[in-house]
Amino acid sequence: MSKHSHAAILSIFAGIVTEHVAALRQAHTRLAAPDPGNEDLHQFRVTLRRLRSAWVTFAPVLPASFVDQWKPRLRALAASTGPVREWDVLLTGWLPAVRESLPVTDEAGPAWLAEALTKSQEARSRAWEELRAELASPDVRETLLELEEAVAPFHIEDGPARHRRFARARAQALRKKLIRRGRHPRRSSAPRLHRARIAAKQWRYLYEAFYPALGARAAKRYRRHLRKLQDALGEVHDASVSLERLTGLMEAPPPLSIVRAFHKRSKVARTLAAKELRWVRAHRAQ
Repeated sequence: MSKHSHAAILSIFAGIVTEHVAALRQAHTRLAAPDPGNEDLHQFRVTLRRLRSAWVTFAPVLPASFVDQWKPRLRALAASTGPVREWDVLLTGWLPAVRESLPVTDEAGPAWLAEALTKSQEARSRAWEELRAELASPDVRETLLELEEAVAPFHIEDGPARHRRFARARAQALRKKLIRRGRHPRRSSAPRLHRARIAAKQWRYLYEAFYPALGARAAKRYRRHLRKLQDALGEVHDASVSLERLTGLMEAPPPLSIVRAFHKRSKVARTLAAKELRWVRAHRAQ
């Protein structure tokens, strides 16, 4: 890679960061309002995930000192939003689905779920208040401002250019990472498959958010398969995290019918993930 190409790609990264920082500021303003909604938090999280993914896509051109400083700071900011999201997944998805899947003859399961629902709602409210307090502090605004200033020297005045070779090399690297992490999806641990999900998400973000800036294109079917794979692996992760959260929240352990319901849904998701991973292995990255 020539020095000019390196600088040009680094400038594209800076533009992407600046764009995402602006979007995060808007989402953060809405979250700081008196009555923010779940969609406001969702938009903040999605924008932050895409921003963090840029560090992966553009890793070959980023200064090591810049990476060492900013990856941990953005990881910490993302981690602060995690508990509310996990409770939302549990309350809006898993608990209703598990309740409907229980046999009519089951008495222990519904009773345990009813208590779990109440305690989960209380835990979600506490997590939301903690997040609101953290987002209301000056730290978030200062972090965004400092990040904007940090990438300012990367900007160069240059006309539009295509960097397809770089873009496709990054797609190939992410495909290899996904295949390596996604081995044996039917029996791999949930944490390992969660890492595969992160790789799938990073690859999809590369196609959706960063390929256009690099002057590259990928067929829609790639994004479609990566989305399906990401969703399936997310189900496996959510099943593990949700059941663990409930077990830690309740005094009594979950009835066997509850555990079976979680495992059954996770098994279906693992089968879907295996199907999509076969497609990934059979197709080269574009």
